[in-house]
Amino acid sequence: MNNKRSSEKAIIWDWNGTLLDDLDICISGINTYLEKRNLSLMTRETYRNIFDFPIKDYYSKIGFDFEKEDFGELSVKFLETYFNNFNQTHLFNHVPEILEELQKKGFRHYILSAMGQDALENSLRKFGIEKYFVAIQGASDILAKGKLDYGKELFIKEKLVPEHTCFIGDSLHDKEVADQLNISCILISAGHQSHERLMINNNMVVKNIEEAAREIPKIL
Repeated sequence: MNNKRSSEKAIIWDWNGTLLDDLDICISGINTYLEKRNLSLMTRETYRNIFDFPIKDYYSKIGFDFEKEDFGELSVKFLETYFNNFNQTHLFNHVPEILEELQKKGFRHYILSAMGQDALENSLRKFGIEKYFVAIQGASDILAKGKLDYGKELFIKEKLVPEHTCFIGDSLHDKEVADQLNISCILISAGHQSHERLMINNNMVVKNIEEAAREIPKIL
């Protein structure tokens, strides 16, 4: 391995709920389908306390019956609703400035997301931040492999080194992926899961990307 690459410090960012604030359209989107089935609607609080991975289990928990309907069809419909409302999303405060500041300090940025590859790349271009990332790793099939598989692909392709890599996410699943990749992890509680849930097992949890940026140099 190239010695230069092995000494470089890498930050892998989750996208949804970490850099991108899409919480409201996710709640309104799923409520659309809950309402059609006369199921209980979710508030921000209930959503952040219930949302989980795998997504199918989360859907079952909030009342969808996959003995009566197809999970794949529901997923496709939800994504259609999501992208129809995508113009209501925005980056969390100071994302471009923080990415640039960390880049100037020598950190290399990567994206790891379960969003489809094309949609992910288009999203980053929409917000004008694709220039900060060495590589953008999304899903080639949203119903096939999971984030861990794509994370492993990213590690191999980019020759990342675990002890010099940190994953920044907003869910306990992101911490599970980081643990499987044997890398450090910071969780931001402004996204899809509540601060209280993320604090389990003494995880490193911060309130926003500004706090995460202050912690990164301490652990890499």
